[in-house]
Amino acid sequence: MKLFAGIVLLVIGLGIGYAVYTWAGQGATGMLSYTVSVSPTSATVTRPTSGTTTVSLSVSVQRISAYDKNVTLTATGAPTGVIVSFAPSSGIPSYNSIMTVTIDSSAALGKTAITIKATGPDSVEQTAAFELTVA
Repeated sequence: MKLFAGIVLLVIGLGIGYAVYTWAGQGATGMLSYTVSVSPTSATVTRPTSGTTTVSLSVSVQRISAYDKNVTLTATGAPTGVIVSFAPSSGIPSYNSIMTVTIDSSAALGKTAITIKATGPDSVEQTAAFELTVA
């Protein structure tokens, strides 16, 4: 009986060890896959009284290792009245994209942090920060 219990504990321990190894390996893969950056990192835009105003920025997705999966760009944190789009919105690193920020007359005044996310099909995600000030 003690031998059986020892084998069961060994199998459980190996299973946990493998899970931790796999999880840690995915983290390392994510860190060594690609980077994303935006330039400039901030902009101040005057809110239009009618219609829209646009600002174009450069987003760079650069490969670090042999990462060859399609990476999609999205943005989070944009307030009401602000729309963020990318052209192209995806690609295989290394590639550049134009981020267009469109501000309409309903946009709230003030500073907002917008996060640019680059996400691969394997859930590897990198982010860059952009600060938008609507004046």
